[in-house]
Amino acid sequence: MEQKNLIIGFEFNPKESQICYFDRMAKDAVSAEVKVGSSQYTFPTVLSKSLGKNEWHFGLEAEYFAEHQNGILIDQLYDLCADGDALVIDGQEYEPGVLLALYLKSALRMLGVTEPEKQVSGIMLTVPSLTRAFVDTIRFAYEKIGIPRSRCFLQDFDESFYNYVLYQKQELWSRNVGMFSFGGNEVTFKALVQDQRTKPVTVTVKQGKGRRLSVDPKRRDDEFYRLIEESFGNDVYSSVFLIGEGFDKNWAVRSVALLCRNRRHVFYGNNLYVKGACFAAHEKVEERRLKGYLFVGNALVRHNIGMDMMINGSPAYYAMIGAGVNWYEAAKDCELILDHAEELAFVVSNMEDGRRERYTMPLNELPKRPNKTTRLHLHLEYDSPKRCQITVEDLGFGEMFPGSGKVWHETMEG
Repeated sequence: MEQKNLIIGFEFNPKESQICYFDRMAKDAVSAEVKVGSSQYTFPTVLSKSLGKNEWHFGLEAEYFAEHQNGILIDQLYDLCADGDALVIDGQEYEPGVLLALYLKSALRMLGVTEPEKQVSGIMLTVPSLTRAFVDTIRFAYEKIGIPRSRCFLQDFDESFYNYVLYQKQELWSRNVGMFSFGGNEVTFKALVQDQRTKPVTVTVKQGKGRRLSVDPKRRDDEFYRLIEESFGNDVYSSVFLIGEGFDKNWAVRSVALLCRNRRHVFYGNNLYVKGACFAAHEKVEERRLKGYLFVGNALVRHNIGMDMMINGSPAYYAMIGAGVNWYEAAKDCELILDHAEELAFVVSNMEDGRRERYTMPLNELPKRPNKTTRLHLHLEYDSPKRCQITVEDLGFGEMFPGSGKVWHETMEG
């Protein structure tokens, strides 16, 4: 394996995580083995710290040191990152981003990466779902490792599902694609659906039903069979993926026959999300295989935000945030000079129907100055798919009209 210009996918889960790299010769994502020659690819999402020393271990090693060498086990790493909570370990407080950086750096060593800033040309971390705190923690960890922001990416499992499927042969996704996720006795369904009438082709993940299955093999098979029937309905599926622990061909006799009906392709494995993340990183860094497609996921911003203003003496629309990007990538900084105004008016247009609305933000207690001598700094940033935070700062105008330092905040919902 080449150990520079690596493209990496990383799946970060509450209990176990995994890592893979893109093999340019095979044009495929290859999972890293926990131990050379083993067929184990997942490793525990835990760290441990040696008592009184700045010595850390990760994964299986962390569990061993915690059990046999009096190490302090950090087994809630995922929750800390998702919530953005600091943790006191061995008398010292650690931010979750610092802990995640330690964990990521250790995982990268499995691929022979000792200098991430020099060896990694793209890395995509995928998690079940993203919060603002999670996004900030992941970005902090990337920065701590030393990989430039332009090479670091993140996405949720649904988008990794999309990237995985569309990197397969087209016959596997010519129609709908189904996925059953097992977690012990729980199973849930989701489907990847395309709308060929749009340009680009829009692809969505539709969440289906879930069910708790019996431990009795015969009843388990019958219950799963019924869930498959309900999930597929009259829709045509070209392939189905089964992931997670809890599925076994030994009990799934009738249900496997139903899955394979109508020449459907059926696959079972546990590395779909990590490989999807790897393909997504490859797509962003090196290839534009999916440029004719747009994934419309739950994280997508569906509104364009801009302003009508005078630019070089002529009225014009100034675009700030464009629809069709994930909320955690949607941000804008700019400066403007007020012209006979004590408020800001934003133009918000819907991605689907193009409908435009005006959103007015009053600037209460704005310092009184002659016209065109108030310069403002605007910062727009989404903290969820439907909520944009706007921060405006008064910069004044040179030495004659110094800035007041006044700051206005507004939350735009939509």
